[in-house]
Amino acid sequence: MASPKAIPRRARPARSRSSRPRGPALYGLIVAGGAGTRLWPVSRASHPKQLLDLGGGGRSLLQETFVRLKRSVEPRRILTVAGEGYRDSVLRQLRVVNPRHGGGNVLGEPVGRDSAPAILWGALRIAAERPGALMAVVWSDHLIRGGSAFDRGLATAVRAAGDGSLVAIGVTPAGPESGFGYIQAGRPAGQGAFAVRRFVEKPSRRRAERFIAQGGFTWNAGLFVFPVETLIEEYTRYAPELIEAFLRRGRRIPDNDWSDPKLIARIYGALGEGSIDSLVLEKTKRLKVVPCDLDWSDIGSWDAVYRRAPKDRQGNVIQGNALTLDTRNSLIRGGRRLIAAIGVENLIVIDTEDALLICDMNRGQDIKRLVALLKARGDPEAEQAATTYRPWGSFIVIERGEGYQVKLIDVLPRQQMSLQLHHRRDEHWIVVEGTASVVIGKETRTMRKNDHALIRRRQKHRIGNPTGRPLRILELQQGDYLGEDDIVRFKDRYGRV
Repeated sequence: MASPKAIPRRARPARSRSSRPRGPALYGLIVAGGAGTRLWPVSRASHPKQLLDLGGGGRSLLQETFVRLKRSVEPRRILTVAGEGYRDSVLRQLRVVNPRHGGGNVLGEPVGRDSAPAILWGALRIAAERPGALMAVVWSDHLIRGGSAFDRGLATAVRAAGDGSLVAIGVTPAGPESGFGYIQAGRPAGQGAFAVRRFVEKPSRRRAERFIAQGGFTWNAGLFVFPVETLIEEYTRYAPELIEAFLRRGRRIPDNDWSDPKLIARIYGALGEGSIDSLVLEKTKRLKVVPCDLDWSDIGSWDAVYRRAPKDRQGNVIQGNALTLDTRNSLIRGGRRLIAAIGVENLIVIDTEDALLICDMNRGQDIKRLVALLKARGDPEAEQAATTYRPWGSFIVIERGEGYQVKLIDVLPRQQMSLQLHHRRDEHWIVVEGTASVVIGKETRTMRKNDHALIRRRQKHRIGNPTGRPLRILELQQGDYLGEDDIVRFKDRYGRV
């Protein structure tokens, strides 16, 4: 029997002749959960890291994941599972990189229950559409540079799954990281894959160093290829209560394709939490690992962002509106305000509209503890970003005081707000960029730059952007209550009430 050291330290799977593997139909499932707490204050529960551009390429991590996956999977066969509250943002971002992306391809979880239910739901959905299909599972918040290695690794995993095996794509370690899980390989299993000997969850630094010296270990990056029917069988064997919670209700519906949100809400209401690793993959005897030499990071913290980014001669990563003097080995990310740093080193400085983080570079993991303290105090900055995202666009509160609030509103091209009214505030609108189609009471008008309008409380109104260009409006609200829950909707293309 071959030793685990048979895996080369920098193994490269064999090159595929085609970017889209042949054989059984290949689907993709992008898992877009998590709040990215350690990347606060940029990543928050209201707009988490997968929706942000943290790689510096002009696309969010989610968009980069989709673009990477669609080289191997037909876009119409790529599903994304995300929290219901993020569904509109996810769909809007995916339609930027795939304009015809179907709304039914975004699965909105009514509540987060970790990865096991999310991946099972995706598998059931795919199996209902295409029995015998393979499913590539990837995560939306990882950064992978250089596409060819991923493409080759995925093609190798697809071939290895051809005998009905579950396959993990393991990342060849670049060093003894203690923040990642590890997979130890056993005997060769053909097709560039190895049997899995064991999982090790986030070892100590010393133990990770031993793994690297021993060889035969890869990082568990959460990248998998599953025959959907094999996966469902293994859920039945190792997580029977979970799959029964789905099937008990799903069997009652003729021709169930697992897309009914009411059905899913009832199922999720009865579920506990669990990861696919602990419930299934660490127990199954049908798992292989394909080692892959990926330039990969889960971008889980600001110190990880710093390590991945290009640096200036002083070892700094400077982004946005910032100026430094005698500053070294620091990550400084500015916003609208100028950040000026003099004579400091080894710092993380992150500025947003409503929060400023200053942190020792070696304490980045403690940002999660800080956010927990903010939550305990009831501070809205813990989870709510200054910019609030809606299906039609976004807004930011730029000033507030007793009885008034000023917002800067951006309406995306061809989108519109709901027809609505407010009981406790008046609103003044001024168009600062673009062209707006406006409904006020029974009147519909076109407003352009410098045009303004007054909307009295209890007066129905709506703003739309009929053009292909950005629309920006300055809104002054005045009243005795200015909360977002003072909205009565009458018509809404996004189905909100």
